[in-house]
Amino acid sequence: MPSARATLLTAVAAGAAALLLTGCSAAPAGLAGVSVAEDGTPLGVLLMCHDHVDGAMLYPDDAPEESRQVTGDWRHDGPVTGFTTWPLMQTSGAPAAERWTPRTQTERLEKGRGYRLAGWTEDGSWQAVPVRFTPEDLARLKPGQVRYTVDDEIRTTSLDDFRDRACDEAAGGRNEH
Repeated sequence: MPSARATLLTAVAAGAAALLLTGCSAAPAGLAGVSVAEDGTPLGVLLMCHDHVDGAMLYPDDAPEESRQVTGDWRHDGPVTGFTTWPLMQTSGAPAAERWTPRTQTERLEKGRGYRLAGWTEDGSWQAVPVRFTPEDLARLKPGQVRYTVDDEIRTTSLDDFRDRACDEAAGGRNEH
C-alpha cells in the first residue's frame, strides 16, 4: 500500500501533467468587450470583477495559439481594475486613450474575419474573458452598446448595464466586485 506522501506526490504530478496537456489558461477575473465611439471607431472595453489585468490583446480568431498573429496589443500604465475603454485603432474622431499605450497599433480589421479581444497579466495569473467579434458585428453596434461573452454566450447591452450587471452574470448572480 502506498504511503500518504507517495499518494500526494502522484496526485500533484498527475495534476501538473493535466494542466500542461490541456494548456490551462489564466483564471478569469473580468470581462472584455467591444463597443463603438460616436464616429464608429471600435473601442476596447474591460470590466474587472476582481483582481486586475495589465493590458489587452486583439488577435484573429482563426489563428492557432502557437502561431498567433497579434492585431493589436496595449499596455495600461498601472493595473486595470474596475472599468475602462480605449480606441482599438486611431481615427480622427477616436476618443483619447487615457492611460493606454499601444505596443502594436491596429491598422484595420478584415471584413468577414473573426477577432478576439482579451485582457492579460504579466505573470499569467488573471485574464479578462475574451470577446469574439467581426467588423460586421461592430457595424451593428450603436454608440453606448457593448458586446461581451458570458458562459460562451455573446451578449449585447448598454455600457451602463454592462458595468452594473456583467460581473454578477459571470459569477452566476454572486457579486464579486
